[in-house]
Amino acid sequence: MNVKKKILVVMAVAAALLAGALVWVLDIPHWQKLDLGKIYAQPAASIVYDAAGEPIGALTGGTSRVWTPLNEIPEHVRDAFLAAEDHRFYEHCGISLRRIAAAALANLRSGGYDQGASTITQQLIKLTHLSAEKTLSRKAQEAFLALQLERALTKDEILECYLNTIYFGSGAYGIAAAAQTFFDRDVAELTLAQSALLAAVIKSPSGYAPDAHPERALERRDAILDDMAEYGYISASQAQEAQAQPLALAEDLTTSATSNWFLDAALDEAAAVLDMDADGVRAAGLRIYTAYDPDIQRAADALFADDANFPSDAADGTPVQAALVAMRPDTGEICALVGGRAYEVQRGLNRATQIRRSPGSAIKPVSAYAAAIDAYDFSPTSFVEDTPRTFSDGYEPGNAGGASYGTVTLREALSRSLNIATVDLADLIGVDAVRAYALRFGLPLDDRDDNLALSLGSMTYGVSPAQLCGAYAALANGGTRVEPHLIARIEDAGGSVLYEAAAPSERAVQPSTAYMLTDMLVTAASDGSAHALSSAGIPVAGKTGTVSDADGSTRDVWTAAYTPDLALTVWMGFDQPDAAHRLSASEGGSGAPARLCAGLLQAVAGELSGAAFEQPDTVRTALLDATSLERDAVRLATAQTPADCTVAELFHADHMPTEFSTEWNAPQPVDDLALISGPGETPVLSFTARDANAEYLLLRTVDGHTETIAVLTGSLGEAIRFADESHDLRRRARYSVLPRHAALYARGTLLTGNESAAVEYSPGGALDWLFGSGAASATPEPAEIEVNEVQSMFG
Repeated sequence: MNVKKKILVVMAVAAALLAGALVWVLDIPHWQKLDLGKIYAQPAASIVYDAAGEPIGALTGGTSRVWTPLNEIPEHVRDAFLAAEDHRFYEHCGISLRRIAAAALANLRSGGYDQGASTITQQLIKLTHLSAEKTLSRKAQEAFLALQLERALTKDEILECYLNTIYFGSGAYGIAAAAQTFFDRDVAELTLAQSALLAAVIKSPSGYAPDAHPERALERRDAILDDMAEYGYISASQAQEAQAQPLALAEDLTTSATSNWFLDAALDEAAAVLDMDADGVRAAGLRIYTAYDPDIQRAADALFADDANFPSDAADGTPVQAALVAMRPDTGEICALVGGRAYEVQRGLNRATQIRRSPGSAIKPVSAYAAAIDAYDFSPTSFVEDTPRTFSDGYEPGNAGGASYGTVTLREALSRSLNIATVDLADLIGVDAVRAYALRFGLPLDDRDDNLALSLGSMTYGVSPAQLCGAYAALANGGTRVEPHLIARIEDAGGSVLYEAAAPSERAVQPSTAYMLTDMLVTAASDGSAHALSSAGIPVAGKTGTVSDADGSTRDVWTAAYTPDLALTVWMGFDQPDAAHRLSASEGGSGAPARLCAGLLQAVAGELSGAAFEQPDTVRTALLDATSLERDAVRLATAQTPADCTVAELFHADHMPTEFSTEWNAPQPVDDLALISGPGETPVLSFTARDANAEYLLLRTVDGHTETIAVLTGSLGEAIRFADESHDLRRRARYSVLPRHAALYARGTLLTGNESAAVEYSPGGALDWLFGSGAASATPEPAEIEVNEVQSMFG
């Protein structure tokens, strides 16, 4: 073999090796083939719809099916994109060697892939065939497929596909969707300034979003207008005139951050129920129907936009975070949602659905109190002890503020959020019952949540705002457990139903239990720990929760509130609580969260029925004697009970009280009046108090004239003595006692019992021998006052 042949062989081998290396480096065997179907039959963006069937927005990631032919897109619109992206589009073959060389030089200088060289043809290939990764193989594929596309389609066809494919932000894919989203108009109506703005946005839909970054968007728009003038698409005067135009965005463009929270949550839920990944859901062209209410969402947005509605930031500037969930009680469908104080990244931490925190006292109604009423026949008037002590497992709870209140009713314990009384209740019914009912309301528990502290909301992991809202929705709807969810129904592009949320059917508690708990929480909202809710101006029930640390600072604050039409939960706290990130000790669920709930209810009151909670047939109302209740006895009021001493209370129809109050009966007569002094001595009288409600009139009769000489009081069974120092010891006297109802008398009503038998005093001497002294003698008793004891009212 001569030298020339050897050189040729070496060159051939080198070429083969180089080609092989190139094939390996560029991964050519795995390159995609050009597929026009991926361009024309692109997957549609899945759309989320509100309760009225109106679209909320697209789940970003798919492309729009609103296809606009190129001849319907004005020339100045097309020119704006050509000037911004590829002004030599009609001159190159799909790739621009000039742009590639310039980009390569820039990237060599920077040591990366910062500078792009893609033509419109290459961008279309990347959008429809390839990923966004910046690798040599991907760029080579892009150029190769772009050359093929240029042979398969005309320039106008490529431009048409491009303008109908690119993403503009705010869920808008394609020029038609962008025109509608940003300016609420058709493509044909776009002005020169608006066209340049849309061309500006596609460079970075988030970075140049005109609603979020108006100055940046305007600066790039004006630069594109200058380029259009430079490339001869428009005149300099036209550019200047367009640059003078304001943004003039559509009024509803500024899709609130919290609407984005809702869309994120809907995407996650759709992926879960369809067993798909998020990208698959986005690009499946689905119609996702929800209970989203734009009016409630806007009201929530406005409240979250006002920093005055939240506790102060930490010393280092870290803001207190918050979340809100609004739900339809009958279905569990979430109709508005706020996942944080600011929406900063797509599918970021959604505090409304993803965090879990201990709920504090907000757990009380849906655990211990629900169990006691539903399973153990307790009622709002059942008594528990709010007396500080150590319980069986060594637990020593305390009330907020340190005070305690002795024997209290369940209504008082819950409405005032008394911790000791609640633990006493949990101790009476058992921790197993507390756990069982928390689970029945859909609250997640860990195996370690198995102690009395659970009744006060101490949990290993806690609950999300959505889960807590779902628990309270069950109280609002009459006791049916609901699963918090956003999606009612999902249809495919052809209208076939792929998923439909099941109607709630499982009971958490009986309707009677739900109503009694609700009525107790109405008291909490009107007069108790959730009093801030009363400013809502409509019937509302609610409960607050505060989670405190050992140092007295506050970790989490909650408010759960509901009407027959709407359930709400608000949480506030720091994402990463530590020594430097705590709420002050003065913060509690009854503060900022309750005020925010009240503000939302007030803002949407016109959408709500304003109706009171409906009392089921299994619950009856009884008119009780409040005085008896204060003395730890449940007794019905009678005709004698003053109106201001009655209280209406609720009972299950099978457990109505039957005993009537004796608090307002005629007092019992004295039966042991005695004169214990001797003849001629100052008369000293003695008797025993027989009625706690009575005061005793000591009567003295001399020569047929009777007068009251003293009004005496004493506790039941107390011995009472009185010395009549005003009596003339030379004269005979007759003494008796008339009991009078003290409280009625103070109200202007005289009710007396029978007068006692009389005792006589004599001055002594010879008259004592004739008449005797000191012995009680029978006297005619007045007729007994009749008391008509009838129950005033009970259902």
